[in-house]
Amino acid sequence: MSTQGYDVAVVGAGMGGLATACLLAKAGRSVILVDRAPVAGGVCQSLAIDGLRFDIGATLLPGFGPGGPLATLCQRLGISLSTKECDPAFQVALPQHRISLWATPAAWWREIRREFPDEEAGWRALWSELEDLAAERERALREVPPLPPEGWGNRLRVWRVVTMGPASPATTHPGGMLKRSMATSFRVTMLRHGLGQASQRVLEAGLGYLLLRDADECSTLEAAVALQRVRQGVVAVAGGMAAVVEALVGRFQQDGGQLRLETPVARILVDGHRVAGVVTEGGETIRARWVVANVPPDVLTGTLLPPRRGWFRRRRAVDGPWHPVQVAQAMLLAVPEALLPSELSGHCFVVGDPQRPAREENLVFIRTAPAGDEGQAPGGIRCLTVGRFVVRRAGCEDDAMASDLLEAVDQIVPGVASEMVFHRLLTPAALAEAWGRPSAAVRYSVDTRDWLGERGLPHRLGRPGLFAVGEWTYPGRLVCNVAEGAIRVADQISESA
Repeated sequence: MSTQGYDVAVVGAGMGGLATACLLAKAGRSVILVDRAPVAGGVCQSLAIDGLRFDIGATLLPGFGPGGPLATLCQRLGISLSTKECDPAFQVALPQHRISLWATPAAWWREIRREFPDEEAGWRALWSELEDLAAERERALREVPPLPPEGWGNRLRVWRVVTMGPASPATTHPGGMLKRSMATSFRVTMLRHGLGQASQRVLEAGLGYLLLRDADECSTLEAAVALQRVRQGVVAVAGGMAAVVEALVGRFQQDGGQLRLETPVARILVDGHRVAGVVTEGGETIRARWVVANVPPDVLTGTLLPPRRGWFRRRRAVDGPWHPVQVAQAMLLAVPEALLPSELSGHCFVVGDPQRPAREENLVFIRTAPAGDEGQAPGGIRCLTVGRFVVRRAGCEDDAMASDLLEAVDQIVPGVASEMVFHRLLTPAALAEAWGRPSAAVRYSVDTRDWLGERGLPHRLGRPGLFAVGEWTYPGRLVCNVAEGAIRVADQISESA
C-alpha cells in the first residue's frame, strides 16, 4: 500500500522533529510527521493524573533570550508563549550547603561569599576564565563553517581557528586557548583554582543535568558553554511543556502539515543510495524526497536503516553500536504549597553524599511547578517531578528507588513523606512508554566528538536526502540545542532545489 508523495517525511514527533516539521510546513513544503506514540512531544511531555499536571523529561529552558534558539523558533513560526524568567536558574543542595545559580552577578557572588568564604577568590578566577572562554568561542564561531564541519577544507578551517585562535581584533588571548580548554578536563581546572570538594559538587551537579557528563569527562570549554548558556536566562512556560507542544502542533496543522500518531515506522525506504520515504509497520509506503529522523540512535541505526553493503567501508560513530548505558527513573509528588521553602528554585539538584562525585544515584533532580501556574494542581497544592539518571542494569526498576528519591526530597522539603497528597513511581519502563521510546535511555555507549564545546553527530548521515535531529546530534541535548539543530536542518532542506 502506498500513499501520495511528500516533500519531507519526519519520523518522530519529539521536540526536534516537531520543530523541523513546523519550520518546513511554514516554508511551504508538504510535510508528514509520524510517531509511534499516541501524543506528540517525545521527552517534552506533561502527564495529567487525577487533576494534576506533571512535566516529565526536559524542563530546563534556556534559549528564550534575544537571538536564542527557542526565541528564534517562536518568532519564525509566529508562536507566542507566556513565559516567566527563572532567577536563580537552579539550586544545588548538599547536606551543609545550599547554593543558587543566579543570573544577577551581585546575587551570585553574595551566594558564593556566604557558602564558600574561603574559596571566593578561586571561584572568581574560575568564573572569569569560563566567561573568557565562552566569549572566545563566540568569536571563533563567526570564523568557522557550520559545525560539525563537512569536508576536509572546512575541517582545516576549524583546526586553524581552534589551534591559532580567532583572527578577530577583539581577541586578547594567545592562539590555542580553545584547544587547551578542549583538552583539559573541568576537574583539572577546578582543582587548579583551588575549589574544595563541596564547591566541586555544586558545579558537578549542574553539569550532570545539563550535559550528562561528570567533571572528569567534560572539557573545560564544554563546562564554560553550558554554564554560561544557563546564566544567560532560563524561563518557565505557563502550562508547562504541554503548552509548548500544543502550540507547535497547532501551528504545524494550520500550515497544512499532516500529523499521524500511533503510526510506528518499520524502516526507511532507500532507492539506490538515496532515501525515498518510509515504510510503516502496517505496510504503508510513504514517499518523500527527504526524511528527517528524530528517533533514538539505536532505533535509527539498528532498526530503521538497512545495513550498508560493501567489502570495504569505514565505520563511523553513527554506525554505533549504540547501547543504552544510562536510563531515567522518576517519581511524581503533589504536596501542600505551604510545605515548600519560599527560596526553593524551580530546579533543584540534591547531592546526597558530598564525599562522592555528583552523579548517578548520588544526584537527584527535583522540578517544582511554578506557583500560580494555572491547571497544574488545585489551589494550595504544588506538583514535583523527582528523578535521576542511573546506570542501566538488572534490578534498576526496583521499587526501593522510591525511598531513595523521597530521602533526597526530604533534604529540601522536610516531612514530605508524611504530608504528600499524591505520589507515583515511574520506572524506566513507564517512562519509555510515556515518551514513546523503546527504552528510557538518556545516554549511550558511543561517545561523540567535542566541537568547540558542544557535542553531537552531524545532521547529515551519509545518505542523500537523510537528516537527523534530536539530543544526540549537534549541538547537544538541551531543548534549546535541539531547537537550534532543527532550525539548521529545516533551512538546509528549504534552500534545496
